[in-house]
Amino acid sequence: MQLTLKEALLKGIEAHKAGKVQEADRYYTAILKEQPKHPDANHNMGVLAVGLGKVQEALPFFKTALDANSSIAQFWLSYIDALIKLNRMDDAKAVFDKAKSKGVKGDGFKKIEKRLVIYSESKNESKDPEESQVNILDKLNLYQALKLAKKNLKDGLSVETKKIYQDILKRFPKNKKALDGIKALSKKEISKSSEVKEPPQDQLQSLINLYTQGLFQKALAQGLELMKDFPNSINLYNIIGASNKGLGKLDEAIEAYKKAISLKPDYTEAYYNMGIALKNQGKLDEAIEAYNKAVSVKPDYAEAYYNMGNVFKDQ
Repeated sequence: MQLTLKEALLKGIEAHKAGKVQEADRYYTAILKEQPKHPDANHNMGVLAVGLGKVQEALPFFKTALDANSSIAQFWLSYIDALIKLNRMDDAKAVFDKAKSKGVKGDGFKKIEKRLVIYSESKNESKDPEESQVNILDKLNLYQALKLAKKNLKDGLSVETKKIYQDILKRFPKNKKALDGIKALSKKEISKSSEVKEPPQDQLQSLINLYTQGLFQKALAQGLELMKDFPNSINLYNIIGASNKGLGKLDEAIEAYKKAISLKPDYTEAYYNMGIALKNQGKLDEAIEAYNKAVSVKPDYAEAYYNMGNVFKDQ
């Protein structure tokens, strides 16, 4: 029985989820033979290529997907992210500006914009010292800059927060909020490097067993109790987040995942689990951003690609 294009796409995503890269490639290729400009198939072929480390080869697929349907935010994000991975920052900025001019929005774009701003600033810093350098206060007033620093810190963007405080202190060396902010960040960095400890493996396994048995409340209670002795355990935060999610406490789950990520920025499982919780809340752009973070650290993370594909369909 011959599959419809929609059925073939779902089969391709299913194969992708299972890590069957060649099978997924066959389904996507079959779709593109029938409909060369199919937006989802082109985009997923691009995602597949990135996952295999073939970022350059992914660009034509992302470009075709965008040409076919420029209203999907994730198509823009994937294309821009690929350009950034190739260090084609000026091209990434041009594509970002084009997306912005078309009114495409989403939290993922805010994060990318910050990365591009940092790149632009670093370019200016590498120029002759006599040339003017970009300072956050060239674009925002002092109140707005401090507000942005506070938001960045809440989002776990410590590097960006520190840069804002440094910019403020260049203009206002005695600004108390910026000075206190820099001190707090320094203490946090010292704390992270010296106090990160994990519970014994048997205790962690006991928690995992409770979770897999569906005893979410018990797992949560024991996890919180262990947290008293291991306050910076990334594994405990992840288990506590998963237990809260099992209990339907999505806000608490997401907060726990964010704490795990603040301790270990490349913690793929926490990004993946946060993506699931955000999707359940209907925050699709944020969910895609979380899945993108997971696959950027672990390019062969098939489950993240699969879930991200499902989110595309819900948008």
